[in-house]
Amino acid sequence: MAEIISILNRKGGVGKTTTSINLGKALSLDGYKVLVIDNDPQANLTEGLDIEIEYEDGKRITPTIYDVYKSGLSMPIVEVDENFHAVPSSSDLDAIELEINTDFNRNFKIAEALNPVSPLYDYIFIDCPPSLGVYTQNALTASTKYIIPTKCSSKFAHSGITEAKALIDNEVKRIINPRIEPLGIVLTFYDKRTRVDRAVEADLIESYAGEVFDTRIKQLTKIPEAEYVSLDIFEHASTSEAAEDYRSLAREVAQRIEQNG
Repeated sequence: MAEIISILNRKGGVGKTTTSINLGKALSLDGYKVLVIDNDPQANLTEGLDIEIEYEDGKRITPTIYDVYKSGLSMPIVEVDENFHAVPSSSDLDAIELEINTDFNRNFKIAEALNPVSPLYDYIFIDCPPSLGVYTQNALTASTKYIIPTKCSSKFAHSGITEAKALIDNEVKRIINPRIEPLGIVLTFYDKRTRVDRAVEADLIESYAGEVFDTRIKQLTKIPEAEYVSLDIFEHASTSEAAEDYRSLAREVAQRIEQNG
């Protein structure tokens, strides 16, 4: 049965999608079966994996996560690489958010669609939008664990983590999904040469003792290069320092999962 892990932060631009893609791919290269789910109307993960969404006569014909929310269809899984699969998204997901919010079963759509899929994978990562609304709540309802990426150079790093944890502890965990637990906080865009990054790092380690991953995802040019050409970091630059950062994070994730049973 898969570990289902939400990757979330209410703040945008902190590396949620990049983490979902490259952490997932790193684990797949270690022999784990991995599914990544684009749960965001912006569909950046879909674009980042170069998954083509086809249209005919102005209508989308490629199934996406939209169809899970709208019609309760099964997960539309695409094989990206060996042991590495994805569920794409599309911008029309934006159009039904209010409709989903009024649905009695609104928080359980992903969980229900994952029930038949979960036994096929070791890890399922759900890339969440930069909000704590119904799509993120769906992800958290389905998940066993969550990871919060946070941008080291941002003075808002602390508040993004606090808001996400408040939603999980005060609502999701208490009312809907008592089994969900934190897997860790990953520091992204890290540059140890800058005073602000070192200060944010120290503050987060002190505030969230034991939760911050040892691995730092450093601010390296190979990462935006890979994103620009719609490749994961291993396809783009497998021997780079950026690729090694994600290999290191994958080892830590697997180790923490093993330690937690």
